[in-house]
Amino acid sequence: MYRIRRQMGLVMFCFFGLLLMITWAESYTDKIPAPRNLTSSIKNPFDVTWSWSPPDGVAADKGCIKYESSLNSKNHVRNFSLSREVYFALNDEIHFHVKAFNICDSSKDGEWANISLPAPPGDVESLVKHFQCVIYEEGCMNCTWQPGTKPHFAYSLYYWQTNLGELQTCSEYIVSDGVRQGCHFHESKQPWNASRIVYILVNGSLDYAEVRPFHSEVDPQTIVKPYPPNITSITLKENKLFVEWAEPSHFPARCIAFDLRYKDSILTPWKDTTGIKDPKFSFDIELKKKYMVQVRSQYNGYCGSKSSGEWSEVKHYGEAAETDRTLYIIVLIVAPLVVAAAAITLLVYLKRLQIYLLPPIPDPGKLFKDMFERNGEILHWTMQAKECQIFIPKEEVCIPVLVEVEQELECISDYQNLKRTGTGKGSEELL
Repeated sequence: MYRIRRQMGLVMFCFFGLLLMITWAESYTDKIPAPRNLTSSIKNPFDVTWSWSPPDGVAADKGCIKYESSLNSKNHVRNFSLSREVYFALNDEIHFHVKAFNICDSSKDGEWANISLPAPPGDVESLVKHFQCVIYEEGCMNCTWQPGTKPHFAYSLYYWQTNLGELQTCSEYIVSDGVRQGCHFHESKQPWNASRIVYILVNGSLDYAEVRPFHSEVDPQTIVKPYPPNITSITLKENKLFVEWAEPSHFPARCIAFDLRYKDSILTPWKDTTGIKDPKFSFDIELKKKYMVQVRSQYNGYCGSKSSGEWSEVKHYGEAAETDRTLYIIVLIVAPLVVAAAAITLLVYLKRLQIYLLPPIPDPGKLFKDMFERNGEILHWTMQAKECQIFIPKEEVCIPVLVEVEQELECISDYQNLKRTGTGKGSEELL
């Protein structure tokens, strides 16, 4: 009896375990349906809101259901809301995705619902290029661009900030060659806030052709570029050069620091000093040298992103600074000429040295050239003794000889040969 009960208990345990496993597998593989009624509403070119309804079979107020949304599979956000508002610059097609998931049961995931916003229409060749904005003083900003490949379009600029209800139009354009290529922003002339992100739209039309809209998102804290400071004085005290400059008035003093660089006016590289808080600085110098100094403003990290302006004009210390500059130019001109002359002289010297160390080898053919070209001299050379056969070309000498039988003129090429072959009497008569 005990054995039968034990077997029945084991069977029941296996049955309920199998039923639990089947239920768990079904719940794990069962996905939450995608959200319903996904739509988008555009308030302006920079403000878009997506909204949706809960999936089928899921109550809207159920505390375990959250929603995850993304733009082009980026910028993921998770919350309980049934909508999402996004501010962005719409230059390309946007794909919005949303799904539901159960935070109380991580095994249940949801299916994605998708919707797309097309890219702005218009002629791509009309799209503006090299768009940039710069804040050059507090409350003032310039945004500039270059026209597209069809530069005769009439461009217009619109901007918007989250504190503004509607799009605002540029009130002061920057015009070049009759074409709008920028806009000047000033807080006193048109509403804008330098502490908020500015959304900018550039579009236009010409002859019923639509300009491809250009959208940009500008953070004013990252585009500050202060004007170069004006150096007011440079003085010398006890082998130190004291430099002072005017502090810019268009930015708060706490937001501005300075960089200074200097060098002598001949050859040395620049020496930099950064993070100067006061509008003055001093450094040691050599009295016999002339110096050049430059200063620039730096927008520090206390007020926004760190950025630097342009360097000021170069200031020279001393009246003879221009003389040193002239000397520097003369050195640059004369030095190459001296090097070229030295190189030519060296080449000539090496050529002569080569001839001295490696003299040319004589041509043996020239020694026998005259011997075979002149008549009669080869006979004279062959009649010499073998141990004294040296070819010595000489001009022919005509010597008159008196003979008893007949008189004739004998041409002898060598006087010593006549002496050796002739008679002593004949030789005496010749003398």
